[in-house]
Amino acid sequence: MCMQMGGLDVTEGWGGSSRAGTPGEGEASPSFSSRLQGNKATHGKAYFRELPACEDQYIIHPSSCSIPSSLWKEQHCMEQTWVIAGLGWGVAVIGWQLPPTVSLLLNRFFPRPAYDDTSRKLRDLEIYTIPKLKLTLREVEEQRMLRAAKDKGSESDLMTLGQLTKDLKSALYEAEDILDLVDYHRVERNFSRGAEPHGSSCQPGAPAPPPQVITRALVLQCARRWYCQLGQFRGATSGALLPISDSTSISGLHRIRGWSRQLVVNITNSFRPVHMWLTDAVVANQSRYENRGAVWLVEPPVERMPTLLGHVKDGSAIDSFLLTIDKRSLRERIEQIDYIANEARKSHLLNQQNGSSKLTVKHNDKESTSKQKDIDDLHRSIEQKVFGREKELKHICGILRKGPNAHSASSSTSRCYSVLGIHGIAGSGKSTLAQYICDYEEAEGNHFHPVMFIHVSKTFRLDDVFRDMLEKITQSRPSYTKGLKSLYKELKDKLKGKCFLLVLDDVWVNCGNQKEWHILLDAVNAGQRGSRILVTAQTKDAATALGAQEHIPIPDLGKDHYLSLFLHHALQGTVDDDGEYERIGRRIVEKLHRSPIAAVTVAKRLLRNSSIDFWETTANLDVLNETMGALWWSYQQLGADIRRCFEYCSMFPRGYMLKREMLVHLWIAQGFVKTSDAAEEMEDLGKRYFDELLTFSFLQAQRTIIGTEQFTIHDLVHELAERVAGTDFLRIDANGLPKDIPTEVRHLFIETYDKAEITEKLLGLGHLHTLILEELGGSVAKMVAAPLKYNESDIIKDEAFGSMLMSLRKLRVLIVKVRGHHKLVFSIPASIDQLKHLRYIRFRFTNILKLIIPSTVSKLYHLQILDTPDLRLSCAEDVADLIHLRHCYSSLNFPNIGRLTSLQTVPHFRVGKEQGYELKQLKHMNKLRGTLRISSLGTVGSKEEALEAQLARKIRLRVLVLDFNEKTRSPDVETEIIEGLCPPEHLVQLCIWYYCGSRYPSWMLSRQHPDAPKHLDKLELCECRRLVSIPEDCEFFARLRLLRIVSCIWDALPDNMEGLRSLQKLVIRSCKNIELLPTLPRSLEEITFVDVGKLKASCKEGAIEIG
Repeated sequence: MCMQMGGLDVTEGWGGSSRAGTPGEGEASPSFSSRLQGNKATHGKAYFRELPACEDQYIIHPSSCSIPSSLWKEQHCMEQTWVIAGLGWGVAVIGWQLPPTVSLLLNRFFPRPAYDDTSRKLRDLEIYTIPKLKLTLREVEEQRMLRAAKDKGSESDLMTLGQLTKDLKSALYEAEDILDLVDYHRVERNFSRGAEPHGSSCQPGAPAPPPQVITRALVLQCARRWYCQLGQFRGATSGALLPISDSTSISGLHRIRGWSRQLVVNITNSFRPVHMWLTDAVVANQSRYENRGAVWLVEPPVERMPTLLGHVKDGSAIDSFLLTIDKRSLRERIEQIDYIANEARKSHLLNQQNGSSKLTVKHNDKESTSKQKDIDDLHRSIEQKVFGREKELKHICGILRKGPNAHSASSSTSRCYSVLGIHGIAGSGKSTLAQYICDYEEAEGNHFHPVMFIHVSKTFRLDDVFRDMLEKITQSRPSYTKGLKSLYKELKDKLKGKCFLLVLDDVWVNCGNQKEWHILLDAVNAGQRGSRILVTAQTKDAATALGAQEHIPIPDLGKDHYLSLFLHHALQGTVDDDGEYERIGRRIVEKLHRSPIAAVTVAKRLLRNSSIDFWETTANLDVLNETMGALWWSYQQLGADIRRCFEYCSMFPRGYMLKREMLVHLWIAQGFVKTSDAAEEMEDLGKRYFDELLTFSFLQAQRTIIGTEQFTIHDLVHELAERVAGTDFLRIDANGLPKDIPTEVRHLFIETYDKAEITEKLLGLGHLHTLILEELGGSVAKMVAAPLKYNESDIIKDEAFGSMLMSLRKLRVLIVKVRGHHKLVFSIPASIDQLKHLRYIRFRFTNILKLIIPSTVSKLYHLQILDTPDLRLSCAEDVADLIHLRHCYSSLNFPNIGRLTSLQTVPHFRVGKEQGYELKQLKHMNKLRGTLRISSLGTVGSKEEALEAQLARKIRLRVLVLDFNEKTRSPDVETEIIEGLCPPEHLVQLCIWYYCGSRYPSWMLSRQHPDAPKHLDKLELCECRRLVSIPEDCEFFARLRLLRIVSCIWDALPDNMEGLRSLQKLVIRSCKNIELLPTLPRSLEEITFVDVGKLKASCKEGAIEIG
């Protein structure tokens, strides 16, 4: 007999047999019907076995039993029926009488403690204490800023406020960890209940086995249930499971009472199904017992079984969970958190008035960004205006074009370029001026080509600079698989013979990066003589180190120009009479000391509040006397959660390129983005947080060629972020590992390190919430895997990495990025299931990597983002247990994906005939957004099956690929299938591949279809049946701007092409049978032919007609 109890495998022979309870290796598990028929001819010894662990089914093969056949005669079966009935009623009586008796004794000898109010304290922690902590934290930070700015606070007061800030942040993190872990166990317990088998069957016609077999089955059934409950109880009492002190142990009385009450519930739950099971067995045995060759299937009828959490509200769920943990220690930690919040509010430093300089901050329970129209107004498209730099622009452009080296060699005959430097303090407008020069040169003639603006910063990465330059030149970013030598060679080839302008913004030169700078300058030395390099830096020495022969200090803006800059961003035409605003504005700009970034930041904040009183109050603030104070004041106006989002950015290196989507996902994983609106997704709210930071210059947009938005943080703003973040955030960059890492650090970014030393230090960082390991190639790779000759059988398991994970129990974000050039295979340790807070997993490697994830990942019930490369799962079906998964960027194909109703991103869904892979899995996944590819649509059997996907309800989808790559259906069937796959109304791009139906769907060809896309921008048809004609006044084609036809065997384009009145681009690729083009719409701007044979020749003869 093989059974699994509480994670232990117990194998026991029955009737002399030691056969396993699962099919032999290489054998398919027989279906129930096949076993039913096959057992008629089976002889030998009986064996008892358990079905797979997901089912409580016990199978007994009586026909192969060694018991004499006479025992199975009719009269003996009837006698056994009465035995079974007697056992059933006996068990039922015990089940009815024992629980109330035990409960009475418990209440008599172990009364409930009066102080047992942990459940209420947990609710108060979430509803009252956490908001109080956030509010108090804001007030403490205000006082720190005001006292530092006015220079009135003593050193001791500032230290006291600093310690208060540290304590409040620590308490806030701990409160969130407690609630998070309680929620994890709630989900876990629901899963443990939901994992029970469903349905009950005593197969009709099945003969009853001998009484001793029944008795043993019953005992094992009860034992298994009790063992699992005891295992849960024993496992949950570990103090390590909750973020609580281990110093306080559970009292013996409390432990006995909690365990005993749980035992009463377990007894009730166990005996009741046994009674029902026996009753069902009697009925089944009486109905038909003559069919001796059948399999008798025993399964507890769970649908009638009450569970601990099955019929209770969330409050009761918390109460039942608290039975299995150290409540006293948990309660003490909650009381300590509440004590910190209350004591901080009593501080005399928070209750002192600061006169007219008191900050005006609008405290609001709701974030200021929630669906506010002014955010959209701030982001309306307006022309970027530069103030007071026309003189500098003309002067610098004159030097660049007509300098002494414009048409001759430099002093060093080996160089094709000369270097010009612009220097000034942080925030003085150097980058803005340099970008202004680039825009001017791109728009005013052909003197320089290409013009490249590259942001460098302190964290100088040579391969990234090469990629940025090649992206500007080729309009395409090179692959990360390319090594430095390959990039170097390609850049020299692309610059050969070209007169370029290269702007290197925010340059820092030190002893550690001089070699990289020499390589860069050598790479660009392939251009035409007269090329220029413009360098911006905070010091003159940085430009000198790169060979600058002329230096231009950036002057302060003139008084009038500075005021114009301020009023432009503060008013933007929002008031009719701006005389009073200009008067107050002059007072404000006097405090800002001509700092452009301070002017823009403060002005944009004033634009949000046009009240004259608010402007007056701001003009009286002493904190604006310094640039950093002005930035700090603007920071304080942000909502509490947005401020935490901004602080999180301090973890990244200066100049680090941030992406909107990634940053929003990180914020969500940390719990900084929360919404009480059920109709609002956290991603949408997080993007509004991001937009607010962008609006007030806490983030800066960097233009990219390939369309991916990237953002950076200004150096001064980054300094502000580091100040307000304190010791919660730490960054270890290429300069090396610091001697001491604060044990209280919560978020850690590691760019390069020594494996042994950093691993040892990480083991002591038990409070860590974020761990980002990013390397240019080598160090991280040595930590998580080793270079291999690529072989599926070679799997690296790094014990150090596993030990590190085991010590970081509070981790919410784990990101590993390696830029190595080896082929790796890495297996994530099975212990990853201990990271119960984990929400974000990202493994990114620029090489070929096989990542193996263990089945224990299914225990990460809080996981939201899974972003990995070529991924292999130990147990693919377990992914469906990750019910909170929101974004999956891996090419996974796992069954029952329809259970993941929170999933928003899944790049590819492959339809299959097997259970769990049907198209109907998409039915309730209405939160899907972005891009979705559905392949193998040829396996769908009918229009009804296609309709079950309900694609029209996926209103956030923008790109949809319908792939009929399975050629197993007739054209008529494919026609019916695509008819049932009507896309959502707001779809902007549709790709149809390998469609061979007899006609196109009505939602595509009808003039007015209620569910058809009405905003389609791009349409691609690949290896599809010919589209005969474009319908007139059809909504589907009304806004189409790009039509791409690929590998189609058409002999002509659709008729009525001139009806595509919005079409701007037509692409025809690998369509060799098309000879002539029809009349094309007047809106067409571009036609692209690739491998079209006769058509290209015809076009040379003037066969194109524009209607």
